[in-house]
Amino acid sequence: MSQVEIEELESWVRQTLESKITQAERERDKLLSDITKAVNALPDYCHQLAKKAEQDMETKHENRAQFKAAKALSRLTSVIADMCKSVNLPNEKDSTSLRALQRELSRTASEGARVRSESLHQIRPFYIIDMMTFGGNIDKLRRLSEELHNFLMGRGAVLKSLEELDEKMKSMNKVRSTRDSISAQRESLEGKLAETTKTDALLREQVNQIRQNQKMKDHIQIDRQLRDLRLELLRTGFSRLGRPLRKLASLSERGGYPLPIEVRESTKEYLGRPFATFINEHEGYPKLKEVMSALSGAVTSGRLALKQREAKKVTDRSEQVVSHDSLLGIQTKARDLKQKYDHCLADQETASLVQTMKTLRQKGRGNLKVKKELEDELRRTGEAEAKANEQMNALTKEIENFSSKLAGAEVRVQPPQTR
Repeated sequence: MSQVEIEELESWVRQTLESKITQAERERDKLLSDITKAVNALPDYCHQLAKKAEQDMETKHENRAQFKAAKALSRLTSVIADMCKSVNLPNEKDSTSLRALQRELSRTASEGARVRSESLHQIRPFYIIDMMTFGGNIDKLRRLSEELHNFLMGRGAVLKSLEELDEKMKSMNKVRSTRDSISAQRESLEGKLAETTKTDALLREQVNQIRQNQKMKDHIQIDRQLRDLRLELLRTGFSRLGRPLRKLASLSERGGYPLPIEVRESTKEYLGRPFATFINEHEGYPKLKEVMSALSGAVTSGRLALKQREAKKVTDRSEQVVSHDSLLGIQTKARDLKQKYDHCLADQETASLVQTMKTLRQKGRGNLKVKKELEDELRRTGEAEAKANEQMNALTKEIENFSSKLAGAEVRVQPPQTR
């Protein structure tokens, strides 16, 4: 079994079939030469007969029968000459062009024989020898058409197989070009992804360095405690009150449940920034109590329609906030922490470090977004590359089987190298 790289396969096949190819090409070239001569010879002979017919029509117009025969001959030569013009002698020698030529020759020969036969009864008594020669030229076209057909079905088949192999190789080159383009894109994406990974590691390192600063440690600890208190406030003071408060604000704006302007504004503030509004309240959070009292009153009066279970939660929570000062401890801790937080930010070094960390985190989020996009694009590119490689492997196997059958010898084709 021979092993051949796919780039050298066509040369190997031609070398293996050199004698058959040479013989077929020689026979093809001779056939094309004979066809060209025959197709060109018939119009020339038509021209000779046309001149002879014209002379006879001028000199023998008194003989009515011969005059009619000459006129029929002139008409016949004109029709046959036009038929020959429809035969396209191709510049290419591929099987498709030769098959088209064979059909044109066969059609021209058949039509020519039919037209000659229809005119023969008018021409024969006076142009017997000319008609025999004329018929011989038409028969020659038919014979050459049959020879070309037999060639294409016989020894010419090897040339057609070579053309099919060439088409398969072109398909392979097209797929390989696509694969190489995808591979180049994949390598570019890998490089960009490596850069974003490197940038991510660098940003994380810079953030960690800032975190090691003692002032930043204090700031981060206070910020975390404030966040925990915010969650506790939302859980204990505002849990499941968001929808009722929004309905109360909407109802008040429509005039369905009148509220004092300051209570309406406080409701909007608590809906927008509950924790910041809560911290900035006076001790005992009077604004929040007014809001909760208004909410409880709207529910109790039936002006704010809620389900029974939800209405009970609203009234219970309002009672805890208004009468029992359940959020006082959270407010006290939060206000103390907020003072410490503001004191930290009043320090120029701490403020600069906080701003730097904020900038680094923004860059990190942007970098992670780009990284995710690159990873997704790299995954799609990898899938496309794998599909192209599968197509190449399938084509390689197809070409290998075709070449083995064509050459009459087993051959192992080495596929194109992957990048």
